[in-house]
Amino acid sequence: MSSYEVPDPILSSPYEEPAAYWYLEEGKEPGLRPGRRPAGYFYRDPKAPMSDNEHETRGRWTDLELVNLIRQRLREWRAQGWPVVTRTTLELLTYWRREGRQHRLFYAQIEAAETVIFLIEGRADFLQGIEVPLDEPSDERKAEGYRAFRRYACKMATGTGKTTVMAMLAAWSILNKVNDRSDARFSDVVLVVCPNVTIRNRLQELDPTRGEASLYRTRDLVPRHLMSDLTRGRVLVTNWHVFEPQAVQTGGESARVVKAGVPVRTRETVTIGARTATARGKRYLTLEDLNRQVAAGLLTVIGEERDGRGNLRRVRVESVKYVESDTAWINRVLGREVGGKQNILVFNDEAHHAYRIRRPEPEEGEEDLFGEEEESEEFFKEATVWIDGLDRIHKLRGLNFCVDFSATPYFLGRVGQESNRIFPWVASDFGLTDAIESGLVKIPQLAVRDTTGAEIPGYFNIWRWILPKLTPAGSAAGGRRTLNQRPS
Repeated sequence: MSSYEVPDPILSSPYEEPAAYWYLEEGKEPGLRPGRRPAGYFYRDPKAPMSDNEHETRGRWTDLELVNLIRQRLREWRAQGWPVVTRTTLELLTYWRREGRQHRLFYAQIEAAETVIFLIEGRADFLQGIEVPLDEPSDERKAEGYRAFRRYACKMATGTGKTTVMAMLAAWSILNKVNDRSDARFSDVVLVVCPNVTIRNRLQELDPTRGEASLYRTRDLVPRHLMSDLTRGRVLVTNWHVFEPQAVQTGGESARVVKAGVPVRTRETVTIGARTATARGKRYLTLEDLNRQVAAGLLTVIGEERDGRGNLRRVRVESVKYVESDTAWINRVLGREVGGKQNILVFNDEAHHAYRIRRPEPEEGEEDLFGEEEESEEFFKEATVWIDGLDRIHKLRGLNFCVDFSATPYFLGRVGQESNRIFPWVASDFGLTDAIESGLVKIPQLAVRDTTGAEIPGYFNIWRWILPKLTPAGSAAGGRRTLNQRPS
């Protein structure tokens, strides 16, 4: 038996708080320990050199002190019967935990929902010392009128039922607001933001107007007699893409020509190809089209890259496009039917796509106009458009707060000193190992050896192993990317 194998991985019921866990340490036999596994993660400095030392490669253990403190206070608050919560909240909390439920809720779901409710409605003595940092915009954004807003992240392993938690919290917020319109802690407009159309379609079951077909009834989250009140609120499900300001069209002509709307200056990388197209988030122009747009004043070239023969390969360009006004933008994003509603509650699904990227200044010898920056362009765009959209809603209508849902709420990529760290606003954590030990998810199969003889095993960082093997295939517009060789 290797040092990571255990005789029985499932230790707890999925419906109860974990009461034991396996303590795993390299070179030692697994130890069965009583109680709940402390929340934390392994952090490795992305700038640190690769090492043969297992502990240095894995990183150092970092406790999530905020999560562990909230867990403790949450147990005390629950044990006292959720003091000072509203009558509506008490009815829901009791309903979710009542005996004889046909669809019992997992403890991971109960804990995530209760954590957010606790942070909003908990009594002051329970909340003492609990400080969840706000999501602060840059100084430049603040100068433009943007403000910090509250975010609470629920770290939940894939398969533990995040959508059900969204429904629980949507019902809690809407029903409380309907019961007391003056209580600013609650919202009756809930905006759910997700990364793609497939997820958006699946999340439509969060719409309370679906009645018996909605998640509130199929999962028995709301008593039948409260469903009519629930339909007085709105749950809007959208993709982050709608946050990107749209170019104004007048008489069928491009806004760059008619110059209607609000001017916005943008920079992007354009690849010179055999045809003009956009593929996988990247823009391609023929040399003829590039010269035509530069001559027309639509683009300004601020940097270029040529091949060994002097042929132009890529250019960095700046352009000014005219986009919709704030009023037109907010009406499109939220829909006119919600009127001038303010104090919006936001759920970010797969929230590891939504955070601020503050690119560090390149160090000497690191500056590369295209290179890694181009490879990461789509990643940066998604994160930027998503968070800029939330900032804009907060500026125009006001965000009550955001609840982030993700199995991996980490700062990824080149985001400065926070890279590889967990979001500081993570308030609850039910990770993969907890989910395995509670019997909620299957045990993943992991690669454990690499026979290539490489200094660093390929499976340690799959993406870095794959990147050098990617090659453009198909059209000059890039098309799909394929591996040029199979793994050894």
